[in-house]
Amino acid sequence: MKKLISIFLIGILLFGLMPMRMEAEESTKEPELHVKLVNYLGNQTSISLKVSGSFSLGSTSTKLSSGKTYTVKAEQSKISLYDGGTKLISGADVAITPDSEQFTVFINGREYYGSFNFVVESGIYVRPINNIYLEDYLKSVVPVEMYPSWNKEALKVQAVAARTYAYFRLGKVINDTTTYQVYGGADTLYQRSSEAVEETAGEIVTYNGRAIDALFSASNGGMTESNFNEYGSPPLPYFPVQRDDYDKKVAWDVNIQKQQVNLSGLDLSNPNSWWNSTYEKDGTFTSKLKTWLNQNGYSNKQIKIVSISDLSFYNKTESGRVSSGDLKFQFLVKDQFDSTGKLKLQTGSMTNVVADRIRSFIGMSIMMSTLITEANESSTSFSFAGLGFGHGVGLSQHGANNRANAGHTYQDILSFYYPGTQLVKQYEQHEESGALSPVTVQLNGHDRLFALS
Repeated sequence: MKKLISIFLIGILLFGLMPMRMEAEESTKEPELHVKLVNYLGNQTSISLKVSGSFSLGSTSTKLSSGKTYTVKAEQSKISLYDGGTKLISGADVAITPDSEQFTVFINGREYYGSFNFVVESGIYVRPINNIYLEDYLKSVVPVEMYPSWNKEALKVQAVAARTYAYFRLGKVINDTTTYQVYGGADTLYQRSSEAVEETAGEIVTYNGRAIDALFSASNGGMTESNFNEYGSPPLPYFPVQRDDYDKKVAWDVNIQKQQVNLSGLDLSNPNSWWNSTYEKDGTFTSKLKTWLNQNGYSNKQIKIVSISDLSFYNKTESGRVSSGDLKFQFLVKDQFDSTGKLKLQTGSMTNVVADRIRSFIGMSIMMSTLITEANESSTSFSFAGLGFGHGVGLSQHGANNRANAGHTYQDILSFYYPGTQLVKQYEQHEESGALSPVTVQLNGHDRLFALS
């Protein structure tokens, strides 16, 4: 009798555990990401589509022919797919699905793995959304976020950080720009970085059992920054301000002229005589100021930035970065005159705004951080010098590579940049993951990484 009772109790326990085990197995499946293609495509009302291999068209029985070029158009708020002059399908969205993960899609000549949904954006543009397994996505992210020639341990660090960053955003549609992570598709596959992804497959950084928002930048300039100081969000223990002796300390300097346009000798009563042949001295800076003015009361106006009268930064955080700034400038609007019939000199200003906002006007790749080490004002210009490239929160890519070259493991590097966190194996790869064939690509010898800035 006792034996029967024991068997009965064991059966109940096993039965009770079965749903939990199924849920655990379900949670360990490799997730898919949904990536909106923007970075390399821009805004297009019509794009070319070619497939390599067999693809199904929506829920129809139609198969796209391998090697044939099709056209995808946005027409009257619908997506239409054409084979030459023949419309094959039209609807609010159009989907194509590969019969094997080895098959690829070429969009305007750029190659991608995975399936696609094509939707209409802003009523007029074709927007492809790439549905791809996370590990395959990472193989096209890591080599454009970090030089694939760098130390393998550093590449593993980048793979885990990028995987965690993406995992934190599961369920959302992200894009392929630095707003999230740069994703280049099959064109950016590289053997060493693909190996780094495979050797860390499924691993993410967690805190209290949850994936962290694994922020990273190219260089912290020797001091990491807290998320609170940078973004004003509640301070997180794994984003402390701490010294980083292994960071490359990328140095930068910038000089902005006070007088952008010399008005002497210009006929302000007749701007047509000089407007199109007169340019500001700091074009990148002034073009962004013009865009801001166009969005704030001067829509569709032609503008000239005449001078910068104030450009200053202050309120340093514990890391030495500035958190606030002021900007004051004078400008002309081509069709706005004063009572004497001359172009009216107007003033724009920003007072006590977030320093990164002014940095964005100067240019994120010009004023590379808010870690300013020197600031000077002369009679003709404002000049600044500093260290680092990016926000400085979390992982430093240069620091990670230097630590790897010094013999640190990827686990140790992650522990430094995300202190108090745990590295866990979150899921197993699906069967075909890791089968993508990497190719060696020639990357430009740029001085920066495509890091979040």
